[in-house]
Amino acid sequence: MTTVVVDGARVDVARLAVLGQGGEADVYDLGDGRALKLYKRVDHPDVAGDPAREAAVAARLAEVEAKLGAFPRGLPAAFVAPTALARAGRGRAVVGYVMPKVAGAPMFTLGEPKHRRGAAVDLAALVAAFVDLHASVTAAHAAGVVIGDFNDGNVLVDGPRCHLIDADSLQYGPWRCAMFTDRYVDPRLCDRSASAPALTAPHDRASDWFAYAVMLFRALAWVGPFGGVHQPADAAARVAPAARPLRGPSVFGPDVIYPRSAAPLAGLPDGLTRYFRQVFDGGGRGPCPRGLLDELTLTRCPRCALDHGRGRCPTCLHAAPLVAITRAISARAIDPHTLARATWPITTAAEPGAPAVWRAGAALMRAGAHGPEVIGQIVPGVSHAWVGAQLGAGYWRAGGFAVAFTFAPGRRGLDDRARLPALRGRVVDHGCALADDRAWLWWREADGARERYLIACVRAGAVVGVAEAPVADADWMPGLAGACAAGPYLFVPTDAGVVRVEAEAGEVRVTRRFVDTAPLCAVTDDLFVTRDGLAIRKAGAPLSLPTGPAPAVALTFTARTAG
Repeated sequence: MTTVVVDGARVDVARLAVLGQGGEADVYDLGDGRALKLYKRVDHPDVAGDPAREAAVAARLAEVEAKLGAFPRGLPAAFVAPTALARAGRGRAVVGYVMPKVAGAPMFTLGEPKHRRGAAVDLAALVAAFVDLHASVTAAHAAGVVIGDFNDGNVLVDGPRCHLIDADSLQYGPWRCAMFTDRYVDPRLCDRSASAPALTAPHDRASDWFAYAVMLFRALAWVGPFGGVHQPADAAARVAPAARPLRGPSVFGPDVIYPRSAAPLAGLPDGLTRYFRQVFDGGGRGPCPRGLLDELTLTRCPRCALDHGRGRCPTCLHAAPLVAITRAISARAIDPHTLARATWPITTAAEPGAPAVWRAGAALMRAGAHGPEVIGQIVPGVSHAWVGAQLGAGYWRAGGFAVAFTFAPGRRGLDDRARLPALRGRVVDHGCALADDRAWLWWREADGARERYLIACVRAGAVVGVAEAPVADADWMPGLAGACAAGPYLFVPTDAGVVRVEAEAGEVRVTRRFVDTAPLCAVTDDLFVTRDGLAIRKAGAPLSLPTGPAPAVALTFTARTAG
């Protein structure tokens, strides 16, 4: 769709900057403090050919005008409400709506260990934001509105305030919200015997509070309430990751291996611990007691950078045990500042230390011998790119198609022959690790109720390997943000040690697990290729080596295969 009509005036969509792309709609910047949300239609490449998506789109477009026309009044300003309708033409069907453009970071970033370790989050503002969100949920319920698909992707945190976007999916009057997100949907409303959460009963107020509890837990513990690995003594009793929200156990279960990258549960105040256990283990529902928020004071430990709600840091309360160095590992403390990045994101200006490559509108530019030179053309507004010493890579996504491109930063020319697997939903995170002759592009994508990781290895103008996994059971993929590439290999940090990944026969798969590195490595760490091997830069507390605390170590090890 190239033009729409808003307030009687034609709007050329092609000229608008893209603010976001999701599974059901794209959002554009109108440039006047407003944003335009346009729904995908049944003929959109992301939808066509999928009967379930086509039916959902048809149902949404059939009711949208009446639903938005009856949008409830009196909701707090935190709800980003429609202010005008967008039509396919004068007098024609509604295809979207206009809303205020708001600032803020998606709430899911507050639950990401790597983000929390690396960013100095204003902890007082974080608590205030949840107080603000608590008030918004309470006000919505008082107005007869259920939020429904309440998740950390449709809440933007702006300091001590929260904005609730996707207000068109609210449940009110005769309109039900059929959408849900598997990590936030109330298991009470799902088929408990299913293999993964799927909504079978309408959202209600209690389900909004369940989602609120999940968001609060993630922001405090840096893991979802059903994260970690369920590993009972009887393997037959193991519950698959996707089914744990339905049948448990939660992270409080004795048979659950708690992620080392998450904040220890011992850092939660006692009152909140009891509340979370009542909700996630005991089936308790209802509003989160406001007093628990009023009493919550978070502190960042100056030693290990852990945010906690106790009088003393639960991690540093006891001296950290020395890391056991096996005969298979040699770990030498090094200065983390000596570790050089190998991949830089490309923005509108060259990054310090990186090859001089930058974006300028629809062009990818480099510093030539006689001044700026065009490397190649990209699609403005929807392209993302990275550069290394020998290779650069990126992707663009438009109209349901996703294309990868590579280039050499030292010369002109851009190879955009590689067709990527479809990216249908909202890209929550993405990144790239570059070797000399191949690029490892990865995405974390939210598509309707599901979230998944997707990785593609691109070499010589072709995708030579692909892998994907649901976020709930992603094995090594959560460490992709800290991965490094060398030769044909991708090395990824995990809580179970470094893993080596290769592209073989069209697939991306683990070819070796260096389990002896487990005491040294966590999923939040960053890996670097060094002259002698690999190095780890810790995202959290330094390692306790016999030689003293080490914020970074150089590794040499003899690997053994473990599956």
